[in-house]
Amino acid sequence: MAPETIGGKEFLILPGSSTLELRSVDELDESLPAARSCVESETFLVNASADDVAHGEAGEEWEAALLVTGTAVGGGCMALPYFTSAGGFLPALAMLALSYALLLGSALVLVEPTIRVWEDRPGKAVSMSSVVETYLGPRVGLAAGVTFWTLINCTLVSQLAKCGELVATAVFGGAAAAAAGAGGVGGGSAAAAAAATVVWVSRLGSVVAAATLSAAALSRGAGRINAVATAGLFGGFASACVVGAPGVNPALLLTSNLAAAAPALPAIMQTMTYAEAIPTVVDMCRGSRAKTRRVLALGSLGPALMYALWLAVTLGRDSLAKCAAAGGDLAGKILADGGALGLATATIAACASASTLIGCYLALSRFNADAFDTNLSARNVKLVALTVLPSLLVSMKGPELYYLMIKFAGTVPVAFLWGVLPPLVCWRMLDGEKRLTGAWRAVLGTGAIGSTIAMAVGAMTM
Repeated sequence: MAPETIGGKEFLILPGSSTLELRSVDELDESLPAARSCVESETFLVNASADDVAHGEAGEEWEAALLVTGTAVGGGCMALPYFTSAGGFLPALAMLALSYALLLGSALVLVEPTIRVWEDRPGKAVSMSSVVETYLGPRVGLAAGVTFWTLINCTLVSQLAKCGELVATAVFGGAAAAAAGAGGVGGGSAAAAAAATVVWVSRLGSVVAAATLSAAALSRGAGRINAVATAGLFGGFASACVVGAPGVNPALLLTSNLAAAAPALPAIMQTMTYAEAIPTVVDMCRGSRAKTRRVLALGSLGPALMYALWLAVTLGRDSLAKCAAAGGDLAGKILADGGALGLATATIAACASASTLIGCYLALSRFNADAFDTNLSARNVKLVALTVLPSLLVSMKGPELYYLMIKFAGTVPVAFLWGVLPPLVCWRMLDGEKRLTGAWRAVLGTGAIGSTIAMAVGAMTM
């Protein structure tokens, strides 16, 4: 149904309506909330009453920005010192800047295609899978859906495993990891029983985290709950910087090993990724292109800056130099040592995991609602089960999955979803509109080919 021009104005004439009921497209546009700028889809205008049901709750711009921040700053930040210690601080800083630029470029490329699909599907939830399927066809859409599902669940597994480890550490102290790792070998039945107790407490911690944070993610107050977790995260980082700064040796920050630094890039990319939150951000900004782009740019900048400060505090400490040289877990050692820096690190770990879990549950619930054509509601038992149970069951294996899931996710799923596919989606959209210029061909082609090479090299070095 196309608008009709009457007296120099475009009108949307609904079936059965009279001329007395005519409203121009401009008037309809103005009657929508201010956040719904740049309306292009007449389908959305006709079916706008279904929007809140299918697309979820609207939100403030700052809430959407904090959701991006919380999704990008996850419990994976605790793994960054482990992955970057061999290469040194300066190469890690360069890779942080590179990751920020690449991920932001990928996200901005996806904004327009995502909003167009969102506008044209007011009766259904939208996920990245449906966006890719719209532009690249059902087969590529299926591949994207499977890869997206894998990425989100890998992230959930890593964060749930870390939550379980944090609970065990809080209950048993710094000896928790050692007791669980020893497994009672050579220590008799008492040691074996102690190790088993640590394992089960860790599993219980994962279950509690999954139940609590999935409920928070599917509630109407998800944005505000995530904002609290993100505020706690900022507070933890600020405390760590203040407490940890006196122990930083500038000479350690200047040491670098470029050859040893390169393998850390997939882990950094996975830790900083946030594109899974784009459909949710579009929901919260109600399809405003300007707001969505601004939210993505500002919301992802904070994590890059915080990561830089966090790496300076950890990689520049004399007390951690031996642990770093041996390839040890620097954040784990800080937690085990306790003190003010240990407390600040524990705050970072807890709030980062909480915020990432909320963001991932939000993204996965929308994906599942889209893939299985079901209602996006916390009362939908099928949706909740599909969103929560797979990752929770795998996380029962234990904390050893934390690093493994982060490395795998950054090597293959992130490179494919946020490196290869966005340029192809944008290419198809621009080509269909006859706006694919030579400059766009060069930029999008370089992005897709470069990401494909990076994915292949990363997969071979796993």
